[in-house]
Amino acid sequence: MKKDLKAALLTAVVYPGAGHFSLKKHLIGSIFAGVFSILLILTLKDIFAIAQCTANELVSGKIPMTIAGILKAAQQPSDECAKLAEYKYVPLMVVIWLLSIVDAYRLGKKSSK
Repeated sequence: MKKDLKAALLTAVVYPGAGHFSLKKHLIGSIFAGVFSILLILTLKDIFAIAQCTANELVSGKIPMTIAGILKAAQQPSDECAKLAEYKYVPLMVVIWLLSIVDAYRLGKKSSK
């Protein structure tokens, strides 16, 4: 498999920066992986905040303690919990991932010459 295609596929399928590591471009791979990881952690923090809010409502009795009530709360959080669900980092995560794929492909093409 060509280096450029291998690097782009590794980055697309495994994790941003993975293709850079296969090309021995450790610094740029670390930057892509690090930035993406920070954004992923921040997104997971938001998700856990929503889950905690929903759990608090369940314990306080706002949500009935039935399977149907819990499923409904998970699918449609209350207005109070929904405020926490901004997912503001997800578009930036997609951009970072796409930039990483394009850059891995570019560097793979460059190293093949």
